[in-house]
Amino acid sequence: MRIALVSDSHLAATADAFNANWQAIERYVGAAGIDLTIHLGDITLDGFSDPDQHEHARMLASNWPTPLRFLPGNHDIGDHRPAPHVPAEEPLDLALLRRYGALFGDDHWRLEAAGWLLLGLNAQLLGTETDAERAQWDWLAMELAAAPARPLALLLHKPLFWEDPADGRPHIRYVPLAPRRRLLDLLAKSDLRLVISGHTHQALDRIIAGVRHVWLPSTAFVFPDDRQERIGDKITGLALLELTGGDHRLDFFTPADVRAHVLGHP
Repeated sequence: MRIALVSDSHLAATADAFNANWQAIERYVGAAGIDLTIHLGDITLDGFSDPDQHEHARMLASNWPTPLRFLPGNHDIGDHRPAPHVPAEEPLDLALLRRYGALFGDDHWRLEAAGWLLLGLNAQLLGTETDAERAQWDWLAMELAAAPARPLALLLHKPLFWEDPADGRPHIRYVPLAPRRRLLDLLAKSDLRLVISGHTHQALDRIIAGVRHVWLPSTAFVFPDDRQERIGDKITGLALLELTGGDHRLDFFTPADVRAHVLGHP
């Protein structure tokens, strides 16, 4: 099975350059024999402040050439606190989560493909202490308990951590420490092979404790170095995941007509 993985498209009626990259990705997917596309969040440029962007983004994806699954990002529904004592800049908005669900579907889900189990999580719920978070934890525990032994891929908007799963320094880039520990404890008995995330606008691929952690690039733009340190490759594009039995292959691609926009630069 061939799966296109995209993230951080930042679509909006006013974001012509980012919309053009999205349409270039659409053409690439349509020509590449892809079976499924998964979007890992930040679908909108700023749907948190302008909910009309949700409708515009959904319209731009309405004729997508494959089935399309979504996960929400912080620009779509708001965010969790980086730590219990650190407030979120744009706190999770449950009304926006409901709006997201009406337009884009479930905010967490499971897929079975080529002998693999793929679990998509709503990272923005983690650490919010909401009923929605509790429901997601219950769902995840049931899915893991019921799943037969098979390779597992976890997909979510934010990376779990930078280099050390025990790193407790608060950062808006990563899943907070307490829910991260809970999540890793739940996954400990599974055959976790892949953790795939977006959010950083940098591409990174590495193996930590036997698990491959992949950060997807944005389809829209990168940040200049004076606004964001370089901890991966600052490219725009997508990834292609091929699943065959218990094996997988994942590669990054930048189609020829996808531009490497730098935020704030002409």
